[in-house]
This record gives sequence, structure tokens and C-alpha cells, in this order.
Amino acid sequence: MTKRICLVLFAMWLAPLIGCSSPSIFSSGSSSHTAYVTLPNSNAVAALRIKTSVNSSSATSDTVQFTTIVGSPFPAGSSPGSVLVHPSGKFVYVANRSENDISLFTINSSIGSLQEVLPRTTTGLTPLAMVMDSGGNYLFVVNELSNNISVYTINSTTGALSAIAGSPFTTFNNPFTLAITPSGKFLYVLNPNLTSVIAYTVASGVLQPIAGLPIQVGNGPRAITVDPAGNFVYVVNTTDNTVSVLGINSSSGALTLLGSFSTGTTPTSVVALDPYLYVGNLGSSNISVFTVTPVTGVLTEITSSPFSAGTAPLFEVLDPDNLFLYVGSQTANSITALSIDTTTGALTATSQSATTEASPSSMSVAK
Repeated sequence: MTKRICLVLFAMWLAPLIGCSSPSIFSSGSSSHTAYVTLPNSNAVAALRIKTSVNSSSATSDTVQFTTIVGSPFPAGSSPGSVLVHPSGKFVYVANRSENDISLFTINSSIGSLQEVLPRTTTGLTPLAMVMDSGGNYLFVVNELSNNISVYTINSTTGALSAIAGSPFTTFNNPFTLAITPSGKFLYVLNPNLTSVIAYTVASGVLQPIAGLPIQVGNGPRAITVDPAGNFVYVVNTTDNTVSVLGINSSSGALTLLGSFSTGTTPTSVVALDPYLYVGNLGSSNISVFTVTPVTGVLTEITSSPFSAGTAPLFEVLDPDNLFLYVGSQTANSITALSIDTTTGALTATSQSATTEASPSSMSVAK
């Protein structure tokens, strides 16, 4: 199995948005990273050490070893739902949904443990999801019940957050999640009530709505991501069992619906790794894998897809080397790892998984 390895340019919460323009041969080797997982029912963040081993000759020999970091899980605010690691690898941010604030943690560079820095930063009502620009300069938070988006500058030395002028920015009622382009020029907000995507330009963190939007997608939209080249937006629709593909105007950021394609049952997550797209299907407990046609965005399901992904996969996260896909299950209280064959896009189960003891809701992996 041919592997490739990328220089990861962006933060790991954006890893699903990032690929390599030209693959290289990854013959064999090992890597180690830290990962952080939100546990809403425990008001805590789990910390894991992940060691991966890759063998180019056989996908079945690729392994992942999970080790719980000393002190884990670490207390957070009430009902933490989203987690992000800063590109520097020095800070972790957690959105506390029931507390309407964000926890900042510093990362112990030796062992990966967390230390919270108080006080917490106030957001709007019910912060559900966060994204960050590739340089780690701005943090964007979507607030479901106050119908707005909070934007903060990030102090590169301390990790402290400061609301920018004009924040929070009003959006349509009950926004759910969001995605940012690799360039940081455009921000896309998913609104399930409107079954649509709202687009914004981003300039020094300031948001301006793009004319002609929102644009309709399928019924029950749940997750959104942007492809590594910034050409497409993908939205999975849980009610329709589809994934919508939208083309991005590189100048204006405007979107055009290019088509919708069938997935498994109840898709809830989507990860883009050019030229492949991975859709996690909660209802059918598997992952649909597609190749993406350049320019048109047409999706073609690969041979042997969908691939088994354990019990009820809720979310997917790429590892920093784009060689493994981590899948979180709320019902199984676990994180499992699948090896990616970057020649074919196929997935192969590895031998180990991590037990989180409580239901995980999100995950972020440090470089």
C-alpha cells in the first residue's frame, strides 16, 4: 500500500479540509501525536497519546496505539461540545455549550497534559462549533441560541482571546456549525432550520455576508467542510441520506449547488482529503468513500465502499499525516482508527481503539 505524508500547514481541527497537492511515497515509519476529546456528560476533556506505525507493503500491518495521558480527563466547563488545538501546539480551546463560554488550556509540551487558564471567555448563547484560520490568528464560534458568530483574536504568546470590533456578527436563526476555506478568505455557516449554507467574506476577522445567499442544500444538514484546494463545500444531509456538493467562486466566495449524491444511512460527518471524500454514516455504522472529479465536483463511490466503522460513528478526524482516520462513537464511548490507502482511498480497520468512558462529541489532534 502506497502512503503519502504531508507537511501539515493548518490546525488539526481543519485537518479534514487539508490534503497534499502531490503525493509522495511513505515507505514505513512511526509517528506520535496528542489528541483531545470532549466529553459533554462528564464536563471534561480526555487527552490521548496516539502512536502510529505504517508499513507500505500491507495495510493490515498499519497500527495505532492509544495511551491515556496522565491526569486525563481534565475538567472543563458545562457540556463541552467542540475542541480545537492551536497550530502552535501550545493551546487547546473548548466551547462549553451550557455555560456560554470558552475554556483555554495550555498544553504541557513534555507529556501533553492540560492546564486551564482562567477566567473563561464569554461567547453568545449555546456555542456549538468553532473553527480557526490556518495561521491561528482568529477563532470563530457559532452560537445557536443567540443567532450569531463570535470572532476573537488569539494572542500567540498566551493564547488569550479578545473579541474583535463588531463581534458577535448576526446570522440567521439557529446556526449549527461552520467551515472556513484554507485561504481564510471565506466562512460558511450551516443552518439546519433553513436547510441552507450562509456565506461570509473574512477580512481581519470581520465578517460580511456574501450576496445571493443562503443557498439551499438537502434536508437535515448536519456537517460541513471545505476541500483542501478551496474549490468545493460539502454538506451531509441526515434526512435525505445525501451529500451536497457546492462550487466556490474563488473571487467572491459565492456558492453554486453542483449536485447531491447518495450516502449511507443518517450521515453525520464529512472529511475531504483530495481526491477523496469520506462520509460517516451514523445509522448504517459505516463510511462511504468517494473520488471527487475536478471542476465538476461529481462524486463516484470507490470499490468496496462503504467501509465498516464500528458502532454509530458520529464524527471523523484526520491524523496529522493524513494516513489514518479517527472515528468517534457516542454509543460505544470510543475512538477507533482506520488506515487510509492514499492510492485507492480505501479504509482498513486497525487493531486498537481508545475507550473514552463517556460519550465523546468532538476530537482534535495536535501536530
